[in-house]
Amino acid sequence: MAASKGGSRKLFWVLVILVILSIIAAGISVYLTWQPGEDTPDEKNMVSERNAPIFVKIEPFTINIKSSRGVSHLLYIGMTFKVGTEETRAIFEDHMPQVRSRLLMQLSSEQVDELTSIEGKTQLANRLITSLQDPPLTELQPELAIEEVLFTEFIVQ
Repeated sequence: MAASKGGSRKLFWVLVILVILSIIAAGISVYLTWQPGEDTPDEKNMVSERNAPIFVKIEPFTINIKSSRGVSHLLYIGMTFKVGTEETRAIFEDHMPQVRSRLLMQLSSEQVDELTSIEGKTQLANRLITSLQDPPLTELQPELAIEEVLFTEFIVQ
């Protein structure tokens, strides 16, 4: 009986020591996990900044254009420009009559046959960007950051 009493007493102390070591290990792991270090990213840094796109809407207008056979057609077109900077948006808005005039002049010179295909619309978008960038709308104008031309309305009749 004495031998079993001493054995159970040793087992009790071994279990107590194991429990204490487990609590210490858990406390250390919680401390290290919750301590922000230089290598661990903050939650603020983990959230990526979302830059909202900048759009400049051009009110729709109607233009007379000719086909390759000389037949007159109407083009009803509305578009929105996706620009890269607020400065470009401000230049567009400040010079909107010039912008619309240049767009009208470029669109008037187009052929109906070229505008009916997707490829033709893509080429048109590139020509519209070029017509707005050269010559500059104002003196000492930085290069316009036009990213994309989005056709919001496009009817050829």
